[in-house]
Order: sequence, then structure tokens, then C-alpha cells
Amino acid sequence: MGKPKDYGEMTLLELAKKEGKAKVAVAARVDDRVLDLGRPAPEGRPVEWITASDPEGADILRHSTAHVMAAAVKELFPEALITIGPSIENGFYYDFDVDIPFTPEDLVRIEERMREIVKKSEP
Repeated sequence: MGKPKDYGEMTLLELAKKEGKAKVAVAARVDDRVLDLGRPAPEGRPVEWITASDPEGADILRHSTAHVMAAAVKELFPEALITIGPSIENGFYYDFDVDIPFTPEDLVRIEERMREIVKKSEP
């Protein structure tokens, strides 16, 4: 846990970049609260970086990846209804309500679209 600092107007992502943690941090803990890196950096309070190698960080990544998959499916199959999709201990899943089940080729397209979405670095 770092020492309290005055971060001014920067976001947690900007602070992570400044501290050389941007490539490993997936979230931050401040006052026992887990915060998205897009949130403002707190003034005068220590920040603990959560990384993908932390159990909590892995869960955050799985949760985010499930959302990326749902976005990819909706772009490729606009008629698909998104049902339930939690992260689980060793991954994640989503159930989709579609008239015709996805084929192996569809899964390849979904994965390719997921990569494109991630490359955009959207919040």
C-alpha cells in the first residue's frame, strides 16, 4: 500500500501510468473500496493496485471479458437476447437466447470481434 499523496485531477489510470503500474493494474483499492481505473484518484488516501494475478483481479478480468463477449455477440447477432453471464471460479460464461444455436464458425467470429473490441481500449 502506497503512502497518501495529493493526486490533483488525475484518474486512477493516469496515476497507474505515473507509477508504472498501468500494464498490470486492473483496478484499485482505496479505503477498502474497489474502484475502476477511470475513477478520480483520491486525494490524501493510499491506493493499493489490484492486478490480474490477484484473485480479485482475475475475477474483475473475467467479469469484464464476459461483457466484451456480450458486446461482440450483440454486434454480430443483434437479435440475440443476453440472459445470464456471471464470472465463475475459473472463467466466465453467458447464456444467449438465439433461434439458431451458435456454430463453431460463429464462435471464431465472436472471438475475433472480441479482440477488435479490446483493441479499441474502450472504457
